[in-house]
Amino acid sequence: MNKHRNKDRRFSVVEMVLLGFAAPALMGGSFMHIWLKNSQVEVVKDIRKAEQRISEHEGSINSLEAKFAQITTWDFIIEGLAREQSQLVLTPASSIKKIPPFSSRGMNETPRTPDLAQVRP
Repeated sequence: MNKHRNKDRRFSVVEMVLLGFAAPALMGGSFMHIWLKNSQVEVVKDIRKAEQRISEHEGSINSLEAKFAQITTWDFIIEGLAREQSQLVLTPASSIKKIPPFSSRGMNETPRTPDLAQVRP
């Protein structure tokens, strides 16, 4: 037993060939793993930036909605017209006439227009 232990161990040709194939494959796999992790980190950064922009836009949308709600009140509109000395006045509801959106011919019918080839000057 001691005789085998003291013997110099050398690699065989098959082991060297396997090592020659395994080393580049493992290195390529590690580089691929690093590249994929790096791209994953970049995607996470892009997602965070997009989420931050969305939250900023939500804040500006909320402030614009509040301003719009304030501007579209009747009192504000009437005050603005008075300030600008506009000739516009309130119209009484009795003078407004309601017009139906479709004619009496039906919804699916379209009004016929004369063909331009048949119209004479």
